[in-house]
Amino acid sequence: MNGLRVLTLVGGIISAVGGFICGLAVIATFAGGFDGGANIGAGILLILGVPLAIVGGVLLLIGAVGLIARR
Repeated sequence: MNGLRVLTLVGGIISAVGGFICGLAVIATFAGGFDGGANIGAGILLILGVPLAIVGGVLLLIGAVGLIARR
């Protein structure tokens, strides 16, 4: 495998993990009930998931631009 394909694969995996963590945060928000307080667990999951999704998206963008530039 060449470098751009590896970059695209790693970016996809990181994006999937970030999206999964953000999905867990949404589930935790609605599963926790609405008692008027802040859901700290869901907030921590979002703090972990959003940067992962952004990094994965940037890696996918770099891989896509590299593959387009090679053609």
